[in-house]
Amino acid sequence: MTDKNKISATLKEGVLKNKPYTLAPENTPVKLNQNESPFDIPAGIKDRILKKMKKTRWNIYPDFIPGELYEKIASFYGFSRENILIGNGSNEMIFTILAASLEKEKKVIIPAPTFAVYSLISSNLNADIKTVFLNEDFSFNTDNIIKECGSAGSVTILCSPNNPTGTALKRVDIEKIIKASGGTVVVDEAYIHFGGETVIDLVDRYENLIVLRTFSKAFGLAGLRMGIMVSNKNLISELAKVKLPYNLNILTLITLDEMFDNIDFVDENIKKILAERDYLGAELAKIKSIKVIPTSANFFLVKTEDSSSLFSTLLEQGIRVRDVSSYPMLENHLRISVGSRNENQALIRSLKNIFSFI
Repeated sequence: MTDKNKISATLKEGVLKNKPYTLAPENTPVKLNQNESPFDIPAGIKDRILKKMKKTRWNIYPDFIPGELYEKIASFYGFSRENILIGNGSNEMIFTILAASLEKEKKVIIPAPTFAVYSLISSNLNADIKTVFLNEDFSFNTDNIIKECGSAGSVTILCSPNNPTGTALKRVDIEKIIKASGGTVVVDEAYIHFGGETVIDLVDRYENLIVLRTFSKAFGLAGLRMGIMVSNKNLISELAKVKLPYNLNILTLITLDEMFDNIDFVDENIKKILAERDYLGAELAKIKSIKVIPTSANFFLVKTEDSSSLFSTLLEQGIRVRDVSSYPMLENHLRISVGSRNENQALIRSLKNIFSFI
């Protein structure tokens, strides 16, 4: 048996069939491609974090269970520590849930288009993926999701507001899906600070509901990779068996502790991002060559005649957006993150120049 055949015989069929999740590394003056906050955390908070880092021993493991931090974060969201798990980004929480739940022939219901990591992990686990396409206006097809999610042991994933469309499910429709599900419903609320209706308060009402939150977007901590899941105590205790031990390093622990002692700046940043979203949306709407999809997130999905050409031209001008035209239903679509005022103005100037807008 050749080395290649040995590898093929060892790895799962789903892994071998998958394409890797990649993003070309491009450094540009204006970066509007990953839905990050345009505002860094305050310098004073950074200084306090770094001082604590210097006083902390790096040669020993962090606390196995950082109890005080769990208490602080759980209290902020109105739960007990037994209701949450903290992870290395919400991606780790997604992986934990799916690794605990999925295997060959287990059914996972995923609306499309949506965040590609859900399908990537599910197919790696050889799960039976049932794709439910969004409606033509990119609203969720709740009826079709309900038709698919009744199977015992199924996992239904709902990203609301949805990435990359920016559209959101109504709370009443999420509840319908939860009640109809024969398994678990995961609601990814990565963008909930910018719009949509949360269901995080329902996790004790429905034993099959898991809500995900990230600190990468509104909190401005994408570079440090932090996220949480919230659910009922029984489900959390089972999922904790799958989460890797020592998944939080000392920088993560110190940063989260400091952040939740100085949380007011997050609300201010959200207000600024929403104001910039209003500005950017109004300016994009003036350009007739672009169709702008209404959004509940911190980004816009836009359609143009030739997304590849527009993407390349913007890149040449130092502006990086996300070409999502390979996603189902999104031919010739780009996703544009809301940036700072200077970044948004630079984008608009370039677009006006490209389309000779007057």
